[in-house]
Amino acid sequence: MLREDDYRRLLIVLLGVTEANKGVPAGDDHRMLDAEGLAQKFFFHAASALYLYRSTTVQELRASFFDPASVNVLCRAALETFLVFHYVFVAPKSDDERDCRYISWVLGGYLDRQRFPVWSPEGRRVIDRERSLMGSLVDKLKGNHNFQGLSDGKQRRILKGEWKLPSWTEIGHSVGLHELNAKSFYSYLCGYAHAGNLSVVQMRQADTAELQQSLCTGSMGVLMIAMAHMVMAYCHVFEKSRERLVADPEAVMLVDVWVGVGASGPEDVSP
Repeated sequence: MLREDDYRRLLIVLLGVTEANKGVPAGDDHRMLDAEGLAQKFFFHAASALYLYRSTTVQELRASFFDPASVNVLCRAALETFLVFHYVFVAPKSDDERDCRYISWVLGGYLDRQRFPVWSPEGRRVIDRERSLMGSLVDKLKGNHNFQGLSDGKQRRILKGEWKLPSWTEIGHSVGLHELNAKSFYSYLCGYAHAGNLSVVQMRQADTAELQQSLCTGSMGVLMIAMAHMVMAYCHVFEKSRERLVADPEAVMLVDVWVGVGASGPEDVSP
């Protein structure tokens, strides 16, 4: 059974720590804006998942139903969003490593867009502008000590746009997630995103509203774990956000509880 009260409270805490950072100068690059953007993306996923978990109604079709597949896909997207935030902004142990990961991530985004077909004049201008920016990013990477310390193979991967060198599971382990959440449950969520046979079988066999909702209850539990970690990660990056969290002992306790749940891998979040 979903602990919906905790879910709502975690959403409120997350919203509070992100809003506490409003007005902080962004700096010379877009680093802080990108960190805020990831947090916003995560919050939207988490809020939308709760909305869908309560059932979906389409008035035009006079239809009301549970959509566990979409909830599971959103949970996976939210989990990955947090893991990216942690990998790029929290996990680095030095300024060089932090710069290397951030620049690699940005370069990867530019390279993705370069591969898209473009027909409009405006689109071509964007592509041309970003192509010129990519040269500067590559130069920064090549002058970065952390990048220079990587193997030739890893350097080539990054310059091709493969900014995430470890697997999602390895990043999850580095966060402190239990194997059940970092690997087993993540694989379960991927099955729904990629339309694996198990996802179809489970939905076909769930012939009651209660069973349909149960297909994503565990996923919502994993998302609560990710929310707690996202709060901690965001407060690690932004001082004002950390001050907001520390000023609310009940929020700190709630976050600590769900970080602990993620490390222990309890039965109530198993697929």
